[in-house]
Amino acid sequence: MKKILSLIVVILFCQNLSAQTIEELNALGIKYAKKEKFDEAFSAFDKAINLYPNSPGTYVNRGNIHRFRGNYELAIADYSKFLDFSSNNVDVLYARAGVYKEVDAFDKAISDYSRVIEINPSYTDIYFDRAYSYIRLKDYENAKNDLIAQLKISPKDFKSLANLINVKTELKLFDEALVDYDKILNEFPNQPDLHIFYNNKANLYRETNRPKDALLEIEKALKSNKNYAIGYFNRAAIYLDLGDESNACKDFKKALSLNLLKDPHFEVDEDFEKLKSLCK
Repeated sequence: MKKILSLIVVILFCQNLSAQTIEELNALGIKYAKKEKFDEAFSAFDKAINLYPNSPGTYVNRGNIHRFRGNYELAIADYSKFLDFSSNNVDVLYARAGVYKEVDAFDKAISDYSRVIEINPSYTDIYFDRAYSYIRLKDYENAKNDLIAQLKISPKDFKSLANLINVKTELKLFDEALVDYDKILNEFPNQPDLHIFYNNKANLYRETNRPKDALLEIEKALKSNKNYAIGYFNRAAIYLDLGDESNACKDFKKALSLNLLKDPHFEVDEDFEKLKSLCK
């Protein structure tokens, strides 16, 4: 009888040692995640949820692992489960919106971003992120309003101003876009890839039938980057607009020598076909 009692005591003691609290399992999972041991982290969080299904925080942790692994639907499910417990948590709403963007569910992303704005309108980059979703849906008017709102919060936000220029161009607000080009080029003179902005400004001048102004801007682009194949191609097209076929062909051949056709940002268009036919 004493042996049986002793065995029962040992079993109970061992069970107590193997039991872990929700805090311990979460801490263990976070420890593994910081060491990029994501399988072990997932196991810890999964075990925590199985043992303590009404502990909301662990769903976020497991959702983060799902997101890292690219299991976006599972990540959304875990974030949503957490939000069943705490519907006004802006960080998790923001995280779920980010995953909705990953799966191109932009309407749902906008809904979550809008909820974040209702709760905390100064949340970092929130208007920019909602604007991006509007852009993907080609809702440029709402995108413009959000980018303007973001710039009121963060006046020196380069990405918001750059995207606002693109949105205004889509809305054919060309004069406003040109003003914003001047602003971004003046306020961010050391920005990498500045040649792209000069090039885009040149394109906008060309679109509004101002080839001489376009030529001035493309010259700045090529001064900033002397190996800019698209810049040489666009200058060739501008020269063509100005009736200067000799310089047009010179720049077209220069662009081709810089592997224009291999540039992932270049697409063959009507200007290319004209120059190709002219500059044989």
